[in-house]
Amino acid sequence: MSKFLTEQFQKIKNSNFFKRIRRKKRFEIIVSKIMSFLMRLSFYTTRWTVIGKRIPESYHRKGVPFIVCLWHDRLMMAPCVWKWKKPLHVLASNHADGRLIAKIVENFSMPAVLGSTGKNGIAAAKKLIQLVKAKEYVAIIPDGPKGPRHKLAPGIVAISKLAKVDILPFSFCVKRYYRFNSWDRFIWVWPFNRGVMVWEDPISFSELKNMSEQESIDYVESKINRASERAQEISNDA
Repeated sequence: MSKFLTEQFQKIKNSNFFKRIRRKKRFEIIVSKIMSFLMRLSFYTTRWTVIGKRIPESYHRKGVPFIVCLWHDRLMMAPCVWKWKKPLHVLASNHADGRLIAKIVENFSMPAVLGSTGKNGIAAAKKLIQLVKAKEYVAIIPDGPKGPRHKLAPGIVAISKLAKVDILPFSFCVKRYYRFNSWDRFIWVWPFNRGVMVWEDPISFSELKNMSEQESIDYVESKINRASERAQEISNDA
């Protein structure tokens, strides 16, 4: 059944009619409301084991900002995790998919910053640095908006060094899910599930300052991947 529904969804998504209406703001609002409802349904009907929750909590207690970092395929549950009073500012690309993501996260009281952390994302990077220096919290999906999958855009490393802010890698894994046949192999979480969320050990900006750009990129990539691997290992053992 899930395969059939996905095939039908892909046909609709690739149709000319869909491509026309997706440019409408009203379409983005309606779809974002539906998606937000489904995300909450999956999150609140899933029994979660949370690893490393003390890490973001310790930063909040001290009033120290940080950058949440996760891969694009693990985006579905991320907005539901943020339980703190201060908002999380989410970087979203300024194209159709990115604007839809911006509408979705706004339904979770998360302000969106439109732009990217790629080579042409200077304005967005400046905005994020300003937010962090004002002790705000920021989330970046560093392989979005179109990949390559699980490959880090360099902007997040530069922001961490310039703003002197740590990076907190995040990921999750669930027992029952569907992977879309998209560039990121996006994970759709089914409701009434069991899952694991992992906050990996922080990546200190002072660590990154002692590395070259490529070493920093490789290191951050490995830490995000490790969060996903830990979530998968714990989920398999449960």
